[in-house]
Amino acid sequence: MKKTWKLILILLIFCLYINVYAEDDDNTVDTNPDEEEVVETLSSVAELEDILINGEKIVCNKENVCEHHITDNDVTTVKITYKAKDNGKVDKEKIEEKLKEGINTYEVKVTSEDATKTVTYTFKIEKKILSTNSLLSKLVVNGQEIKLTPDNNHYQTNVKFSTKKIEIEAAAADENAKILDFNDGKASFNFYENSKEIKIKVQSQSGEMTTYVVVVSRREEADTSLKSLTIKNVDLEFDSEVLEYKIKVLKNVNKLDITAVPNSSKATVKLDNPSLKIGENKVKIEVSNDGNTQEYVILVTKLDEDDKTLANLKSLSIENYKIDFSPNKYEYDLKIDNVNYLVIDAIPKLEDATVEITGNLDLEDGSIIKIKVSYEDENINVYKINIYKEGGSIIKHAKTSKKAIGITMIGIIMAMFGMLILEYREKKNKKKNMIDDSNIKTTKKKRKVIENIDDVDII
Repeated sequence: MKKTWKLILILLIFCLYINVYAEDDDNTVDTNPDEEEVVETLSSVAELEDILINGEKIVCNKENVCEHHITDNDVTTVKITYKAKDNGKVDKEKIEEKLKEGINTYEVKVTSEDATKTVTYTFKIEKKILSTNSLLSKLVVNGQEIKLTPDNNHYQTNVKFSTKKIEIEAAAADENAKILDFNDGKASFNFYENSKEIKIKVQSQSGEMTTYVVVVSRREEADTSLKSLTIKNVDLEFDSEVLEYKIKVLKNVNKLDITAVPNSSKATVKLDNPSLKIGENKVKIEVSNDGNTQEYVILVTKLDEDDKTLANLKSLSIENYKIDFSPNKYEYDLKIDNVNYLVIDAIPKLEDATVEITGNLDLEDGSIIKIKVSYEDENINVYKINIYKEGGSIIKHAKTSKKAIGITMIGIIMAMFGMLILEYREKKNKKKNMIDDSNIKTTKKKRKVIENIDDVDII
């Protein structure tokens, strides 16, 4: 009996277990009747991302070629890092190699996650060795070439004493090098001191720098002055430090007769002495010595005039009086009021001529005012103004000659002799008249008649 109950109990437990799991299966199907079974898929992308070459991000082209250029001479290795996109796989985790000059090529294969696609990436790394040459091949200072040596970058040179500007021409030994602060290999510097230090910086293709130092000094001054300068028939006040002169010559002078003597026996004199034309002309005298030159200039005005007119007046005017002036008329008569002087404006024909007025004070009837015009102490003209006042008469003043003086003296002597004869006759007549008083009275009556004879009409 006991065995029977045990068997029944085991069967009940088994049925209960089966029933529970059966219900769970039924509930699962009933709860999500439309849900499909989820199946996981793998990526077919075969690409690289986050590509870095020596730490620099790189973008590859459509053909998966990745190019990079290295121009730093100190960089001797390349390191390429990357990762596969979407869980793809690569055949090399990274590339780290030594570089050689030129093109360095590396390849990496990337396979998609589902292994259906494989792509090859090509890395082309160009290693360019830059020139380190920062030397000069040519250096010219003011037309004088300096001889260069590879182990020396300090040089000295000298230039003419009169130099005011330093012109430098330089060329780099390497065509890829640069000369800083130079324009097409040329540069200029002002030069006012006796010595100047000039620095020339040359930068190589790789960035290395070499600085050249050139000390430019003035040569000792070479004497380029004249000891003497003379011009025939010209009174020239010469000074060796005066470099320009102005002179005037007459129209008959066609060329200057010049003698120029330098102070230094080593100096040479070059004369540019053209034929003179009417108006302004320029004569040049160049003195050269040891590369230094100095130029003397003579500005020559050739006049279209003769001697006499050089010392003429251009105009003559007198305040409050009218004068009929003509440059070639040298004497005038002027009637004035009761004044002591005149306000005279006399302008010479040539600017260099001088004018001197005399006799223009305490004017009286018969005064003569003289206007003296002088040009270069050789040409002189004198204008005269003969003065007469109200109540006087115009007196023509002429030059007194020796002959006129002699005639005047003879006239005076004859007049004195005549007076002596008249005095003698008068004394003789008085003695004769004293003899007879009656005759004297008679004589007086006769005299009265004679004195009044002018009132009688004579027929």
